[in-house]
Amino acid sequence: MPDTLRPQMRSSGSDRALLAGGAPRLPLRGRSQALARVLATLDAAASAGTQPSAPVLLRGSPGIGKTRLLAEAIADAERRGWCTITVTPDVDSAGVPLGALTEAALRGTPSLLSEADLRPVLAGGEPQYWVTRMLADALERAASDRGVLVVIDDLHWLDAASLVAVSSLIRSLRDHPVAWVLATRTGPARAALGRLVDEVIGNGGVVDLAPIDRDAVADLATDLLGSPPGPGIEAALERTGAIPLLVVELVRGLREEHLLAPRAGRVDAIDQAVPARFGASSRERLAHVSPEALLLAQVGSLFGRRFRLADALRVLDRSAGAMAPALSELLAVEILADDGSSLAFVHDTLREAADATLSGSLRRLLQRDVVRVRLESGEPASAVAAAVVASAEPGDETSFRLVREAALQLAGADAVEAATLGSAAIRLARHVPRFAGEAADLLPVLWAAGRGDEAEAAAADLAPYLQPEERARSLLAVARQQTESSFDRAITTCDEALAIADVSRATRTDLLAVRALSCANKADFAELERTLAEARAIADPTADGAALATVDATESVYEFNSNRFEHAVELIDSAVARVEASGQRSALWMPEGLWAAFMHSSMGEPATALRLVDDGLAAARAARSVNAEALWMMVRCRALYDAGRLEDARIQAETVLTLAEDLPLGDFAAATAGVVAFRVALHLGDGEALRAVRPIISDLAQGTSVTKAGRWTLALEAIDENRLDDAMALSEISRASLGDPIPPMTTPSDFADDLTLADLLVRVGDTAGAASVVTRAARRAASNPSHSFARAIHDAVRGRVDGDTGALESAAAALRDAGRRPLVHAQVLEALERSGADDRRSRTALEEALAVYESLGAVRDASRVLHRLRERGVRRRPRVTSDDEVLSTRERQVLDRLVTGATTQQIADALFISPHTVISHTRRIYAKLGVNSRRQLIERQRAAE
Repeated sequence: MPDTLRPQMRSSGSDRALLAGGAPRLPLRGRSQALARVLATLDAAASAGTQPSAPVLLRGSPGIGKTRLLAEAIADAERRGWCTITVTPDVDSAGVPLGALTEAALRGTPSLLSEADLRPVLAGGEPQYWVTRMLADALERAASDRGVLVVIDDLHWLDAASLVAVSSLIRSLRDHPVAWVLATRTGPARAALGRLVDEVIGNGGVVDLAPIDRDAVADLATDLLGSPPGPGIEAALERTGAIPLLVVELVRGLREEHLLAPRAGRVDAIDQAVPARFGASSRERLAHVSPEALLLAQVGSLFGRRFRLADALRVLDRSAGAMAPALSELLAVEILADDGSSLAFVHDTLREAADATLSGSLRRLLQRDVVRVRLESGEPASAVAAAVVASAEPGDETSFRLVREAALQLAGADAVEAATLGSAAIRLARHVPRFAGEAADLLPVLWAAGRGDEAEAAAADLAPYLQPEERARSLLAVARQQTESSFDRAITTCDEALAIADVSRATRTDLLAVRALSCANKADFAELERTLAEARAIADPTADGAALATVDATESVYEFNSNRFEHAVELIDSAVARVEASGQRSALWMPEGLWAAFMHSSMGEPATALRLVDDGLAAARAARSVNAEALWMMVRCRALYDAGRLEDARIQAETVLTLAEDLPLGDFAAATAGVVAFRVALHLGDGEALRAVRPIISDLAQGTSVTKAGRWTLALEAIDENRLDDAMALSEISRASLGDPIPPMTTPSDFADDLTLADLLVRVGDTAGAASVVTRAARRAASNPSHSFARAIHDAVRGRVDGDTGALESAAAALRDAGRRPLVHAQVLEALERSGADDRRSRTALEEALAVYESLGAVRDASRVLHRLRERGVRRRPRVTSDDEVLSTRERQVLDRLVTGATTQQIADALFISPHTVISHTRRIYAKLGVNSRRQLIERQRAAE
């Protein structure tokens, strides 16, 4: 198990003792409504059939009673005989990706995973995804015969990778008897936590805990005292602010300091005394322990909530015998608890108070010793990096290298935390020439977290201390990051690096490849041509294979959009050959490796595209590369849509969009899977699906990178609803770029969009605009005379614009014979009817279009054609779907395994598909059969049998 992902055993990520030490000893006061909400989520999970269960998040200040409510949930689950998993991250858990979560899985009751299960996963690529899948499968198995409760305390300390995993698990297990009860502090939240909290809020599951009422305060005091409190104690209780922890502290302090006395059936404070250990904070309580005890608590606080006595003694350079009285004192006054293997602060406020009592100078010195001990005990650099930053001075070589290592360790799991550490490391390296080269490696880490301005400023600071080659390579790394956000800035950065003297040929070639990619994305084809020529002029084909592969792929996109299909195919074939020759697998070369499949689908060859995709998917799955698999799925949903396999395309698109919730797929997923999901919903007339995916398309339309794809997709909806003015407004930027060698509507282009746009322009009477679409289609067909799909699209566009029914019939015949784009074939038949064909030919065209739409399940399109037929006096009933046709073949395969109790992973393995695809199929099965859970599904099938 690599150090970067080793569970943080010191922090005890499944520390049940911290959740009130098992069954509560005293009644819970003032929390009846909150407890009802918690127990209701367990009840909902137990039924897991009437409606999906939702998580509950308890939110409040320290001491407000969150942990006690979690203990009540655990006690209730144990009474039910459930499996319980408790996750209790520590203050440093953010530096150990998946640490607290995996440890909880190892130490659950019973354990969900074994170290043998985890070791290969954590050592491989994309551990976050694979751990999530393993946990999902383990939780499914555990929930197959009884309920499961997952409790997470101190959610605010959980690392970003675990937060994303938890969010995914909650979504994917909603139809299982799995209950989630979470707790976090109020206040500002990190981005990953904020997203999870927003999801819980969306399900109405947040419980904000306020101070308890006066009656509850009195009842709690009575429970602790054994009799009602007297006037003196009642007055003292006013100082607690009705915070349960402070009420407990007050009463226990009075008892321990012998300040209680019975009076008239009550218990009161002697002379209205207040215990010395009680104050507005735990800091005042610590002020009354001995200096030796305080020192032990202070050192322990620097380790975290839980620490080993041996480690603290090493820092103090004391023997166990010498510190025994101090430890006994801390245990006696319940500042620390001892479970036999380690010590833990009874409450987080006590640990924080002990830390706060340290002076700045002493804290820095002790922190260094604590870090040394923690590293020597095997903790990863990322776990201690925050502590190092707190005590490091500029120029400190040991601290710089440790924080730098930690930033690089975290980069793949938590971009935000990695950037924070990377920024700190760069500050430690500032104006120290010998650190400059290593510090420059951190610039991409800043860019990955969206801190571009800071990265550029750091690059400028480091530049005077870098050798020319180092500086150029650092700028190259920045430029690669910039291509994801700003093509102009990427080009500027490449130009800055190319202007540096004495840079190697290999680095210049890499820079020109990135520059070419940015020019192509920007659609600056004059600069693209110049850059490509310069790259090819200096590149060494025997040494620069990877860079030249990107150059070939970039030029292939340009050639394709310039209507030179044959040369585009030759270039991408050359690129793939270069990649394979360089030792890489083309199926894992992302995103360039996807281009060949995208291009064939655009050219009206979806079957060829699907063959390429299937090969890519097989390679990605064999390599356990989830990102590559997701990218291939994006191409696959487009190819399935182009092939007219609407239900399959929808399932694949939903799978990608589900994956996009767990992986950083960005606009690429939206522009492919999101667009396909939206188009399929239009064809099916599925209003619910449209509403679900519309926010994704709206974000695209309002963005900057693939705006045209988003706006054109919304224009398709406007056309479908006959809102032609809206469609014209939404298609404005697409119409403005028809003459440019770039995709004006979707990325990659769908030639059939030309027919849709031409039909819109004819309907609104825009003759000039319609003529420009004809010109575009004619240029494509003329440049590729052997390409039947391009010729058919040209005939269809010209026929619709000119009212040439012969051209439309020719296009329909070509598409019918090819049988590769059935939706386009039906669209051409509708255009033939609208373009003035005689009544007989119009009816024939519409009836053929109806047959195509019905065979594809395009319900909305079929209804539109039926309406047109009725207007022509033809009465046809809609095709009735039989019960056997309600579910697709794949859905029936999934259903057969669901009813046997197979888990998602088991079904995926049996059918050779991804778990996310199984989840998408399962959701569709639920929707079609009118059930909410697997339990309901099994009951329905048994009743049917």
